[in-house]
Amino acid sequence: MNKILPFFLVIFFSCVFSISSQTQNQLYTPIEYQRAYKKGTRSMDGKAGVNYWQNSSDYKIRVEINPSTRELSGEETITYHNNSPDTLKQLVVRLYPDIYRKGNIRDFEIPPQAVTEGTNIKQVTLNGKEITLKGSEESPVRQGTNLIFKLNSPIPPKSKVSLGFKWNYIISEEAPIRTGAYDSTSFLVAYWYPQMAVYDDISGWDMLNYTGSQEFYNDFSNYDVEITLPKGFLVWATGLLQNPEEVYSGRTLEKVKEAWKSDKVVRIVTDEDLKRGALTADNPKNTWKYKAENISDFAFGTSNHYLWDGSTVVVDSSTGRKTFVDAAYKKESKDFYEVAEIARNSVAMLSHDFPGYPFPYPKETIFNGSGGMEYPMMVNDGSSQERWGTVHVTSHEISHTYFPFMMGINERAYAWMDEGWATALPYDIQEKLSPGYKPRARNAESYSKYGGTEGEVPLMVPSYILTGASYRTASYRRPGCAYDFLRDMLGDSLMKKALHEYMNRWREKHPTPFDFFYTFNDVTKQNLNWYWKAWFYDWAYPDLAVGKITNSSGKNFIEVENIGKLPLPVYLNVTYKDGTKETIKQTAAVWKNGNEKAIIAVKNNKKIKEVELGDPRVPDVDISNNKKEF
Repeated sequence: MNKILPFFLVIFFSCVFSISSQTQNQLYTPIEYQRAYKKGTRSMDGKAGVNYWQNSSDYKIRVEINPSTRELSGEETITYHNNSPDTLKQLVVRLYPDIYRKGNIRDFEIPPQAVTEGTNIKQVTLNGKEITLKGSEESPVRQGTNLIFKLNSPIPPKSKVSLGFKWNYIISEEAPIRTGAYDSTSFLVAYWYPQMAVYDDISGWDMLNYTGSQEFYNDFSNYDVEITLPKGFLVWATGLLQNPEEVYSGRTLEKVKEAWKSDKVVRIVTDEDLKRGALTADNPKNTWKYKAENISDFAFGTSNHYLWDGSTVVVDSSTGRKTFVDAAYKKESKDFYEVAEIARNSVAMLSHDFPGYPFPYPKETIFNGSGGMEYPMMVNDGSSQERWGTVHVTSHEISHTYFPFMMGINERAYAWMDEGWATALPYDIQEKLSPGYKPRARNAESYSKYGGTEGEVPLMVPSYILTGASYRTASYRRPGCAYDFLRDMLGDSLMKKALHEYMNRWREKHPTPFDFFYTFNDVTKQNLNWYWKAWFYDWAYPDLAVGKITNSSGKNFIEVENIGKLPLPVYLNVTYKDGTKETIKQTAAVWKNGNEKAIIAVKNNKKIKEVELGDPRVPDVDISNNKKEF
């Protein structure tokens, strides 16, 4: 009974969302968001409020990996800045490796041998004073993947506190969840260091545990990271390398400098270079020093046998600013020989075409690990057997640079705010770089298989409640369609104008769904609440049908029924008795007035032989009602 109750609560509250959204001029707004508007941290026009604030940290991390044991050992100092108007009586720190800890909740099974003790905390300090880990009033409490400090001396507004950690853990080989060991000497390291949870103006501390499905919600912080590895190991990381002359061999350094100046892909490390050796400085160990400012996370990859390609690409035509784009990969990954070029083209098209917003970071590395996962300036990608798959995952993960990294999305609560954009933003890139591949149709087909079933819930149901196909449909499929059809309805010019303003307003901040909705309403000078309600609040689903076909005053009229109540574009493929054909199209705006039927006028009065409704790019759960013949 207890396991069933949360599901019914989701259904109940989602029904309330839907009913409320239909009866109010404004979108249904949960209480914690209403409070933010009253406090002036947010505003109803979609702008940050006059009292908006966000906290931040300065991280100084020293880390070393022993490849033979896969042990990562680190020392860290966090200076946490309480920029809020609140006095903080506790601190919440995330221990991501605790997802592997015995007894913790995970969204999926892992092999028994992958279960560990999680993060081994050897020492903790608070403002320079060592804290007893167990047995005292000031000892932090470990709950799931969180470490909670109850403070005897609360932290006043506009002040800071220092936390220190010494810790170690074993990088997973058996169950690399977005991070791990991909062979005995190749590692992508992420979700790895004690990290401050977000304290925001909406909910206070983010206390959600990391269980595998939920991804990012991080503050924008500064990172000073030193990574020590044995000789021969190259490192690729978030941020910019501060000491290239100290860690590269002379030959490698030459090729790196060449690539940073080149607008053509340079083979920095080839198979011949690997056989020759001497890729790094000739020290028993090398320490790689990286810095990154005002970013939301830090990740790095390392290997002693990866190939490496790179080049630069102009991302801002007005200033000539460039981004360095590279790929590090094992020689067996044949598709990766092209990834640096695919990534380079993706960055260029995102910067100049759609969304047409200059790529915000100075570098972007595609690391050949497993699956597909994004981090600031880093991507973790597996190899694909099909070229379209390589293009798809590369462009998708790079698109995440905008959402959630440039925009500090809480994708734990609303994953559609970043995964949906990372689905829709690279459509044009994927079609251009992989001729014949139809990503819009692929997404629509996937959505059609699940839309309208009992497992599909409105997008405003928080993501952390969802799992499996419900999560994927709400995070990728439905919002991918919603954003693309919005673009179709507004047109590229107005869509870019609104999207750019949303980005400018909330760059390096924490936007909510309402900041997105209201910014678009504000910039387009349209009340798009009818669209937001249907796509993001309601239990609507994609199902259009051909209705009556009539002739009046010499003109043909075709009725289209919106059975599923979702505002979709209408494509009518009409065949006339004289053998001619035409396609009549209406954007989703045809449903603007909440009408359940639309009458589409045909410009000519020729006799109709057949009408077929639909397009592969438009989802439809029931195509049996899409065709009429005469």
